[in-house]
Amino acid sequence: MIHTHPLKFSTLAILISAAFSSHAEEASNETESITITAQKRVQSIQDVPITVSAINSDTLEDLGIEQFDQLSDFIPGLIVQQQSINNNGYVIRGITSDDGSTNAAARVSVYLNGTDVSRSRGSYFETYDMERIEVVKGPQATLFGTAASIGAMSFITAKPEQEFSGKVKLAAGNYGLLHTEAMITGGSEMLQGRFALVKKERDGYVKNNAEHDLNGFDRFAYRASLRFTPNEDLSLDLIYNHDEAKDPGTAFASSAVVSSDDGKFSVPDTNNLGMPDLGVDRKVSDLNASLSWDMNDTFSLTYIGAYRDYDSLEAFDADGTEYEFLNFAEEAYGDQQSHEVRLNFSQEKLNGFVGASYFSEDGTQNVPFTTEEGLFLSCTGNLLSLGIDGCNVQSTTLLTQGQATSLPYQGMYITNTANNSSASIYADISYATTKNLELTAGVRVVDESRKATAVQDLPISSLVSMTVGQSVNILAGSVAGNGIVFSGEEDDSVVLPRFNALYTINDKLNAYATISKGQRSQIVDMTSGAKNVIPAEKINNYEAGLKGADNDTGLRYSASVFYQDYQNFQVTIFDGETGLAETTNAGAANNIGMEAELTWDMTDDLTIMANIALIDAGIDDQDSNGQYAGNQFRLQPETSGAISYIYKTELDGNLNFFSSGSFTYRSSVFFDIANNYQEEAVELVNLRLGVAAPDDSWDVTLSATNLLDKDYIMDAGNTGSSFGYASYIQGAPRMLSLSFTKRFGLY
Repeated sequence: MIHTHPLKFSTLAILISAAFSSHAEEASNETESITITAQKRVQSIQDVPITVSAINSDTLEDLGIEQFDQLSDFIPGLIVQQQSINNNGYVIRGITSDDGSTNAAARVSVYLNGTDVSRSRGSYFETYDMERIEVVKGPQATLFGTAASIGAMSFITAKPEQEFSGKVKLAAGNYGLLHTEAMITGGSEMLQGRFALVKKERDGYVKNNAEHDLNGFDRFAYRASLRFTPNEDLSLDLIYNHDEAKDPGTAFASSAVVSSDDGKFSVPDTNNLGMPDLGVDRKVSDLNASLSWDMNDTFSLTYIGAYRDYDSLEAFDADGTEYEFLNFAEEAYGDQQSHEVRLNFSQEKLNGFVGASYFSEDGTQNVPFTTEEGLFLSCTGNLLSLGIDGCNVQSTTLLTQGQATSLPYQGMYITNTANNSSASIYADISYATTKNLELTAGVRVVDESRKATAVQDLPISSLVSMTVGQSVNILAGSVAGNGIVFSGEEDDSVVLPRFNALYTINDKLNAYATISKGQRSQIVDMTSGAKNVIPAEKINNYEAGLKGADNDTGLRYSASVFYQDYQNFQVTIFDGETGLAETTNAGAANNIGMEAELTWDMTDDLTIMANIALIDAGIDDQDSNGQYAGNQFRLQPETSGAISYIYKTELDGNLNFFSSGSFTYRSSVFFDIANNYQEEAVELVNLRLGVAAPDDSWDVTLSATNLLDKDYIMDAGNTGSSFGYASYIQGAPRMLSLSFTKRFGLY
């Protein structure tokens, strides 16, 4: 049952009603046509028979969108959670994709210039110098591959231009913010180039009494692009991206110290963890080549090839207390390559494409672990029978009768590797059966191979041997075969269709309906010492919607309803015995809901935007689904939405004034599938204002996020929960910045 918030969204309801009833009032400007390429060809967003949202470069700049999680404010049904640069969580229509293990497939495809970069540890990149961002909802295997089992986010970077232009942006703010961004482009008729970079750093906003403050960032990225256009029918794009980060780390805090200045977080200076204190060291690079050839008026050929590699190390204090007994790191590295060739055809009534693609990835995930034996055993309650309770720092002294005061313990908690590959062929055809009705049918046939290994290498515990008389590791041998590498592999194939209908009601309104199938790949899990195959997650998706645009009123809007049912729904849990994150089959699940968004150009100066999503989703409440039956999905609010605006006006002959802002609302969420950790509703306000030259050659902008400085939690539970020490991640407080931007050349 969906419970909407009667007060917080009364304003939004009034706004939507006013917008839809305003056709008698004329705005003085015409509605801007938004074009997208979600269906592998250039189309007006109104003519695409799927639920899709798009934000172009001008709107990205007007709203101040500079990183992934800000997209949540402006796209209905999308939640982006970033507890660290290594671990993005993407939620579309209540379903979360955030599994960082090497052997688990993503649910949300993240595409960068037509290439799948969905692997969790490598999926984050800085969102600077973008041409457009598109977010497509529902299973989209035909368009984006099997990783798009619940949707896709497609990022298209700005292309080189022949005319010379450039931009420099400098910003500073509280918490030591320094931000530099630059772009330059130009060239000849045959060869154009573009170079863009961003450097930004901010001190942590979580006070740490042990070392440096946490939850900040220190990042640098650059992009070099070349476009070769020997004639008007042929173009070749080469794009190199490089991102690196040395963030100060994530504060996993206990409930007692979260949102306070009493936290003490650290890890011991040991070679085992790879770095001497909390933090992230991450590098990601990719090279993308795209060839487009318009063969004639009917056929065009496209090739996209890419290579991407990532290498990240993150050390974290998982217990959320002042005691150093759950000290972990994660080293994740890997590479991937992809090739896709597609033939598009376009006629008056018939449009479509056929193609083939290949994707492969190799990944390794090392999780080293360091603790002190007596402290670990007392904190986890294993010494209660000996009269030692709580986190007693004297435990080793007591158990060894003073022979030792400390017994450092370290080893490899788990190492996972994966080698995954998939080959597919696909086709998609749209046919205008009448002047008003267009039907689309598509299919992708996928053949996958998945290989995995797992090994744990923890030494024998001196104190466990002493207290229980067994020669086992500190976890009492909870993972089978210490030091033994277990491996397994599985192959799978699947046929994934989609069917769409688009009906033109009139020149201002279209209706559409979609039926599609999706699949999240099966998982080969070796952590138990035997091959455990978690079956593929299968999705049936049904949706219908309306899309409208009216030049007379300056209004663009869309609304959709959807129902999705899942079989073999995969959930990630922390095993209470091993402390490891594991994926398991939670059985049948479903989600039902509606989404709506509008953009209203009320006047030449003012644009209003609003969106809302109402979702009822969770594991089916039936006995066969086991312990999670009836539970709500992780990170899934029943109600979410936002109201925002963009305002620009002339002050006098020498200056323009501009402002933008947003109010966002998210109802309560659970942070785990067991529904143990919950946060109540969160409301945030963001605001930007500034002045600019009449020709926009420069501007000065003052920005504030979380303007009212609300306390909220980003995540809860985490690794420490499996040891009885749940941790919480604090959301960002009020952030202020002042920026100066200079543009030159043609812009």
